[in-house]
Amino acid sequence: MISTVFPLHRVAAGFLIASLALRINGFDLLIDAVGWGLVVSGLSRLESASDPAFGKARMAALVTLVLSFAELAGLTGNIVIGLLYGASKLVTTWLVAAGIIARARDFGDVSTASTFDAIRWILTIVSVVALLLGYAVVQMQAIAFIVAITGFIVIAWFIISLYRSARLPYLT
Repeated sequence: MISTVFPLHRVAAGFLIASLALRINGFDLLIDAVGWGLVVSGLSRLESASDPAFGKARMAALVTLVLSFAELAGLTGNIVIGLLYGASKLVTTWLVAAGIIARARDFGDVSTASTFDAIRWILTIVSVVALLLGYAVVQMQAIAFIVAITGFIVIAWFIISLYRSARLPYLT
């Protein structure tokens, strides 16, 4: 259930919906746009109630929401739109983590700040490696598999950390 009390629950639920794919005949039943809409909604509440720094993350999530409609229309097969969509997802994740890190540091919560700092860096590295592997001339299937599994684990870690941090008093 998505909490109306804790904005990070909405953000986490949005990332979960946008990250998972439940496909039937090629159609994703978990429409990414719904997930990104939840992310935008949660970040809007965080921006107004907690910290204006979440406004940057909200704007990035809005761009990602628009690009998710391009994915829904099948336009992300175009390399430019596909790269923009992937980059916007990474930037949104980075900015959400940055907002949480800033709030956590302001309140002396080194553990939460360190967790989200590690997540954003690992996810960035994994994303860049995945991008490079996607365009490598020689297919390195074993490395690509390891990168994909690592990416899945880091996204899961990010979503779980969002849920766990939702009740922190400085993020409500």
